Amino acid sequence: ALRSKQWYQRRVRGDIKTICGGRREDEVEGCLRDHISDIKSIDCTKQVIRLVAEAHGDVHLDPVLLRACQEDISYVCPRSDHAKGQIIECLQATQKRDKSALSHTCSSMLDARLAMWSAAFKRAKEYDSALEMVDDLYQAIESSKHKHELLAYFFIAVILIVLLSFCGGRWSKPKPMSKLY
Repeated sequence: ALRSKQWYQRRVRGDIKTICGGRREDEVEGCLRDHISDIKSIDCTKQVIRLVAEAHGDVHLDPVLLRACQEDISYVCPRSDHAKGQIIECLQATQKRDKSALSHTCSSMLDARLAMWSAAFKRAKEYDSALEMVDDLYQAIESSKHKHELLAYFFIAVILIVLLSFCGGRWSKPKPMSKLY
């Protein structure tokens, strides 16, 4: 959750203030999810994409959708496995089969969430690259209080790999037939 990491909130405070200015702290995550296309900060966008991806798999991580569809879930999807995130799949399949099978509140909220998930996954494709993962790793190391130890272990591992590759090349190099006999 965004509010569980105060250091992170300081980094994205500008986006939170601009997009969700007058919201209570417990409403900020939902506000950012709903306005993901308006977020300017890459760090904030990545975090919100993670939240959206988690909520997409489990209706219990999206309390607004859960409240809107509570009755529909018990009526339309009683046998869906709550632990495996099958409720959202059931709601989507039911809505696709028969739009009138869900209540208006649930149907409109599900449509809004589908649009939000689509926008989030489009934004995720912009940041989905190896360089982004390296940048995330660098940011995590840079913000760690043990960064010097982590970097020392990393360089020791690289040196060991290089030394082993030199030795391994010698050991695995085929011997000429004339020197074997």
